[in-house]
Amino acid sequence: MNLKEEPGSPDSNVNEIVLDSGRYVIVTPGAQTGEEPYPTLFYYHGYGQSADLVLKNKALLNLASSRGVMLVIPDGLNRSWSNVGAPSERRDEIAFTRDILRDVKSRHEVDEERSWVSGFSQGGSMAWDVACYMGEEFSAFFPIAGSFWRPHPVACDEPVNMRHIHGLSDRVVPMTGRPIGERWHQGDVKIGVGIWKERNRCEANPETVILPDMTCEVWRGCATGKELELCLHKGGHNIKMNWLAQGMDWAEGLI
Repeated sequence: MNLKEEPGSPDSNVNEIVLDSGRYVIVTPGAQTGEEPYPTLFYYHGYGQSADLVLKNKALLNLASSRGVMLVIPDGLNRSWSNVGAPSERRDEIAFTRDILRDVKSRHEVDEERSWVSGFSQGGSMAWDVACYMGEEFSAFFPIAGSFWRPHPVACDEPVNMRHIHGLSDRVVPMTGRPIGERWHQGDVKIGVGIWKERNRCEANPETVILPDMTCEVWRGCATGKELELCLHKGGHNIKMNWLAQGMDWAEGLI
C-alpha cells in the first residue's frame, strides 16, 4: 500500500511493505535529493512506538531526505521488540531484519559502503543485536540509549563499526541496566562496549574526544580495521536529531 507523501518531507516517497514476517516502511529520497545506489539507514523505534509514529517525526525524515538517504523503518509487534533477552518472544527479529534487507535490495540498490543501523531505547538494543548477529550486512552502527540485554552475548559474529550514545542520568535505560519484572534485566553498556572492544581487537586505552554536548571514548586503532566509540552526555533518556546527523557524518568518515 502506498502512503501519500509526508508534508514534512516533500522530496520523499513513502511506502508500507508487508512481509510474511512483519511490516516495515521505506522512505526513499526524491529525484532532487538522491539517486541509487542509496545510502541506507535502518532505524528501529523505541518501546511503545511504531513505524507510523516514526513517520510523523518530520525532523528525521528531513534529515534523511536532505542527505539522499533511504530510510527503512521496521515495525515492532505490539509496539515492542523481541530483542535477545527481552520479555517478548513473539518474533525472531534477526530473521525479520534479514527479510527486510532482502526485500529492500530487491526493490532498490543499496550503497554497501553507506548501509547503517540506528535506533533509540529498545530500538537501540535492536541495533546492538543486529550488529552482533548480522553485522556483516551493514557498514556502521550508531544506536542511542539502548544496548544488549542480559545475559550479555559471549561474543559477536563479526567486528563492526560501532558508535554508541548514552545519557549518564538515564533512568529508563541506565548505564548499568535495570530489572524489568522478575525475570529480565537490561544489560550494562560498558560490558557491552567491552564485548565490542574484544571482538574488534582494540587497544586498551581509547582516545578522549570532547564535543560540545558529550565526551567520547574512541578506539581508532583496532586490529580488525573497525572503529569503536562510546559517547556519554549528562542528560537522561532522550534522542536529538543532531546525534543521528553526527552518526551519519562519523560513518561517512570511515569510508
